[in-house]
Amino acid sequence: MYAKTRPWFVGCAFALAFVSGCVLQKKDDAQAFREAVPQQDAIALAGPDGANGSTGAASAAPSRKTLGTTPATHYAKWYGFTREMREGVNKVTAAVLGSVWLIIQSEPSTTTADSASWGPWTDELSPATYRFTVTRLAQDDYEYVLEGRLKDETSEAAYRVVLKGEGFGKPSPKHGQGTFKIDLDVGRALDPFGNENNSGIIVVDYDLPRDFSERLGALPRTINAAVTPKGEAHYTVKSVANEDHTGVIHVDAHVDTDDSKLTALEDVVIDSRWQASGAGRADIDVAGGDLPVSVAMVDVVECWGADFTQSYYTDSAGISATIGNASDCVYADK
Repeated sequence: MYAKTRPWFVGCAFALAFVSGCVLQKKDDAQAFREAVPQQDAIALAGPDGANGSTGAASAAPSRKTLGTTPATHYAKWYGFTREMREGVNKVTAAVLGSVWLIIQSEPSTTTADSASWGPWTDELSPATYRFTVTRLAQDDYEYVLEGRLKDETSEAAYRVVLKGEGFGKPSPKHGQGTFKIDLDVGRALDPFGNENNSGIIVVDYDLPRDFSERLGALPRTINAAVTPKGEAHYTVKSVANEDHTGVIHVDAHVDTDDSKLTALEDVVIDSRWQASGAGRADIDVAGGDLPVSVAMVDVVECWGADFTQSYYTDSAGISATIGNASDCVYADK
């Protein structure tokens, strides 16, 4: 799976280039428009490696590269599988939204009663020109768009949408809710060198506390991300982080689960839960792909401790040996 999905995980150079000319001078006349745009940290998919409520990996959490590399240590495979999916989405959204957030702290280039625009700007070494616009759709309801066009293009029609979203201002009871879409294919077309390995579409829906902008890592939060690259692979992730720092993740994917990442794609459903310590349990169903035709589905249970090593593993087809005992799981059942 990872070799096939890695193209969506790379940072977005097209957005980073866009901020090079920004001067951080927030102006109050555009504040209502800024409030509709979420900060990057607020909409990151949470997981057990950030059990304190953040999305950063805890020091004990292994990277995907270390999972299973030490024979005496059995890091939780499906924890790592899910974590890589989350990190891919988080890296892309952080690159784009982080850049946008820097942009809108500067004074808008133009403002009207119902819109604020920043740009256009062109970095000297960037092949494209970008602009960002927030438009009022209704009372406290805003649409925001990041667009770009090649540097040698001059027409309005040449602008293409990289990011488009909808959010709500602070007076609205819906403040903290919203959705956005990132088109990585457009990003690559505008800057093929900076985004050589980027492809596909990411759509994120989020539901945050209304005071999320005043509280870094505010909980609870629910994030839904749908990732659709070119080709057959795709997946969705729903992450719920609770106020007590427990959480759940649901993954529905059509991906390659084989370690070689060169075989057929499986249908995978993962339901994970974790405690505040990071210890958790995943229940997994795998069907199709490289499974024998005689095996319609494999049910897997994996549990891990606060150090992210397996405390229990079993699968219904005996693909891998059982490790530990069911009583070692921090959650007794699904």
